[in-house]
Amino acid sequence: MGTCQNQTGKSRSPAHVTRCHVCATRPVCIMGYVGEATAQALAGVIHEHPFRKSEVLQVEGELSDHIAIVKLGTVEAIRQGVDGVERPVALFGRKQLIGAESLLGELNQLSGKAVSAGRLCVVGIADLYRLGVIDRMFMSCVYSRITNSIGLLADWAHVVRRKGIQQQLLGALHLMSQDQGTQLIRLPSHVALAELLSTTRESVARNLRLLEQQGLLIRRDRWHCQLTEPLVIDTPTCTPPTIRIAEQASVFIDHN
Repeated sequence: MGTCQNQTGKSRSPAHVTRCHVCATRPVCIMGYVGEATAQALAGVIHEHPFRKSEVLQVEGELSDHIAIVKLGTVEAIRQGVDGVERPVALFGRKQLIGAESLLGELNQLSGKAVSAGRLCVVGIADLYRLGVIDRMFMSCVYSRITNSIGLLADWAHVVRRKGIQQQLLGALHLMSQDQGTQLIRLPSHVALAELLSTTRESVARNLRLLEQQGLLIRRDRWHCQLTEPLVIDTPTCTPPTIRIAEQASVFIDHN
């Protein structure tokens, strides 16, 4: 994961352990679903990694020695095409699990580059094995995050297939709103949006103004806007993660 280095084996102070339990991201973080005993064990080895805009957080084709959860900020997922050119394919935000492939012994399928400043919560894979926390419940949480990532990549694929840059931009804003959990969206740079939607920075700026003129969004400041239409997601109602994971673990145990 590029410049994001793991601190395997280093314990945390009591203040840092408590901080994990009161983190605002915890309700949507994998730490909120792995079980209290596992969460307490991991709290001692998790460390925060602040990252800068444009910092490389993960490299496609490498095997990571740790996993990380996006606590704050936005990460651009990048994939090398059949022509050998790297292109952005999605934006990932708060709660996203990075490096999950390495838990399965697989190489990273995407590169990750920060499009804003932010923070990761990082834990070494060696620490996960040393603490003995990789059980059925933990892996069910990991599989759930991987599944959600596949769905998010498909959502971004839908966005770029919309007709016209204005509709693509509106779709991208809705996905960012969903990912950030609010209609008040922290915008990436116009350059980042232009690269993702295969257009120009000028076109992004112009169409953001048009969406504002049409009353579809409100610009709060240079980096924030608010959608005026409610977010509608045409997907079946999902079982809450804690219930679904518990049911999966129960079925797995019954069959073994």
